[in-house]
Amino acid sequence: MRYRSFRGSIRYKLSVFLMAAILVPIAASILISYFYTKHSLKNDAIRENSNTVRQGTTSLMGQLNAMNNISLNAYNNLRMTNSLYNILVQGRSDFMVENNIYSGLHAIEQSSRDIQQVYLYSDLADQSWLLIDGYLKREPGSGGLDGHFVQPVDKNDPYLEPPHPSHNYGMEEFPYSPSNTVFTIHRPVYRAPLKERIGVLSIDFKLDEFRSIMNMLYDKGQENIYLLDDTGTAVYTSREDEIGTKPDYAWLQHARYSFAGAGHFYWNRDGDFNGIVVFEKFELIGRIWTVAKQIPDSYLYSNAASVLRINMLVLLTCLFIAIAAALLVSVMVTAPIKRLTESIRRIKLGKLQFDGDPDRSDEVGVLGSAIKNMVDTIDNLIMRELRLELANKDNQLKALQAQINPHFIFNTLQSIGSVALHHKVPRIYELTSSLGLMMRYNMNTEEPVVPLSKEIAHAQAYLELQQQRFKDRLRHRIEIRGEADLNTPVPKMILQPLVENCFKHGFEGAEQAEIGIVVEVSGDTLSITVSDNGPGVTPERLLELERQIAGEQPGGTEGGSIGLMNVVSRLRLFFNDQADVILGHAEPHGFNVQIRIPLTEGA
Repeated sequence: MRYRSFRGSIRYKLSVFLMAAILVPIAASILISYFYTKHSLKNDAIRENSNTVRQGTTSLMGQLNAMNNISLNAYNNLRMTNSLYNILVQGRSDFMVENNIYSGLHAIEQSSRDIQQVYLYSDLADQSWLLIDGYLKREPGSGGLDGHFVQPVDKNDPYLEPPHPSHNYGMEEFPYSPSNTVFTIHRPVYRAPLKERIGVLSIDFKLDEFRSIMNMLYDKGQENIYLLDDTGTAVYTSREDEIGTKPDYAWLQHARYSFAGAGHFYWNRDGDFNGIVVFEKFELIGRIWTVAKQIPDSYLYSNAASVLRINMLVLLTCLFIAIAAALLVSVMVTAPIKRLTESIRRIKLGKLQFDGDPDRSDEVGVLGSAIKNMVDTIDNLIMRELRLELANKDNQLKALQAQINPHFIFNTLQSIGSVALHHKVPRIYELTSSLGLMMRYNMNTEEPVVPLSKEIAHAQAYLELQQQRFKDRLRHRIEIRGEADLNTPVPKMILQPLVENCFKHGFEGAEQAEIGIVVEVSGDTLSITVSDNGPGVTPERLLELERQIAGEQPGGTEGGSIGLMNVVSRLRLFFNDQADVILGHAEPHGFNVQIRIPLTEGA
């Protein structure tokens, strides 16, 4: 029972609410921030590494092209008798040409700082020359070249020997032989134009330039990068123990055999690598090369993990503060509320006295003051209830009296009409009947929409009364044209105020007054036009009335436009903006008002 009571208390609910209000937004912010950071890091890494690999690929293409161009130096100076090409064509191997061979090989060696040694073999003379650091060694035979050289598919292309330990091409009694790893280009030399092989030029390149380019493309110790030839051999890789081997990693083969020339993919197979692979392929020297970069998730999302740990620390700190604040606030808030609850319980028992704390100015103090005012108000209301009930009955009697008076006047008019008939004065009877009809029409508040025929009859009764007033000075006509239907429903009291305006403004200085009412149908619109032959209105006054109708300026009683504005208000009440009121000048002089009411269904 105590547990249930605790869960139902304001203190428990307030504590839970405060902790949830603090923890839920923070936790949601942390999760959103973490996943957004991961997503941003991934996209940024793909974009930046794709650009980096692309730029590195361009540099590698330039390096390989430079190596290939150096191997073509065997064809330099074709017209010179002592050039390497002509020495190979002539098959000469005597000591007389050794200086020329040294000069040619030395020029090739000096063309790049990455060249470790240059080897030349003459098929016709069956003689080999090897140049290392300016030292030339000459021996008969191929010097073991056959074990390293494979004829290329296209005779215009060299054979690229993958990285391998350097050797001296079988030369005996050579002073020294470097033991580092080199990348060799074997260039067959052919007799032009017979395509007969006359020799082979082999150049061993150090891997320093490859290393320099590739080291700029990855973060050492965190990422890995590979340069593969079309046989799958690693020409260079960040894992230097794999240089010259054929790595069989599934992700690397996936990049190598991808149909795309460049791109990226996410790899999470084999359990040994989860991350992004960015690759680029290019074709050069008759071969397809692949540059592939491996970016592990652990490195890619290391910053996101750090942010998450910081956020979790913030979350735990906020949790501790939230719990302490929730307990403190709940105790401070619930204690005075309990006192208010006890006072309300006494009021419920009938003791209409409330003892609040007048010194409190916080929400609880305001609530106590409000309860005290409410108790005092209840006490006063109990005393006033009887007086209000009596006043209500008095108002009901007055309302009944207000309903009786118009009926009394209407009945009195009927009595006057009967007396007129009895004394054979039919004109008085007609006038009282017209006035009675107008009063009955105005008194009927239960019918806001009436047939058009009733509006016309009401206007006709009004004109008959005015005819009695103006005698022969007034001529009026009501014209129903074409297919106008008198049963068309229209708002009540839209016609008589316009006719009344004719008498207010149209008879000033006129000896003969004429009022016309024309009802006609044009398409889906019912048109009712009320016109007079009075002096009309000035252009300024017409513009002012049109602005009042359009709502651009407020209407008023100045100039007697209140009747017109009442008609406009009724039309807008029933038809919104579908009904229209058009003002104009009558010909040859006068003023007219045209009401246009839509006849479409739903208007």
